[in-house]
Amino acid sequence: MYETLVKAHGGLALLALLLSLGWTGVTLTAPSGVVSAVSGMRKGVYVGAVALTSLVGLLGVVLLAMMPDWAGQAFTWVGLVVLVAYPILGARSRRAYAGGDKGQAIGLSLAMLAVLVFTYWVMVAKPF
Repeated sequence: MYETLVKAHGGLALLALLLSLGWTGVTLTAPSGVVSAVSGMRKGVYVGAVALTSLVGLLGVVLLAMMPDWAGQAFTWVGLVVLVAYPILGARSRRAYAGGDKGQAIGLSLAMLAVLVFTYWVMVAKPF
């Protein structure tokens, strides 16, 4: 069971990273001006990115419960910070997109992507 959860955690993390890249693409191709709401496929990409990132974080918490000696490791705390920071960045990016502030939406989506790339590297390399 543990090995299956580890594989699911890694695979879903990669998928979340790809969907975050997709959201960055959505913000880069955003129309100028205010849009009434983020809808259609754009909304699906956004919701998928945030939902999968949250699911990866929750799976990480489950893995932490199965391996309690990881609680003192720095990479575990990095994961918990992402579990909080990523949805906040996502919500601000979505609001900026809907409000027509394309520059801010792009910046926040790049921040989301950078957070995930850094976290993915930390989780794979475990440098500390």
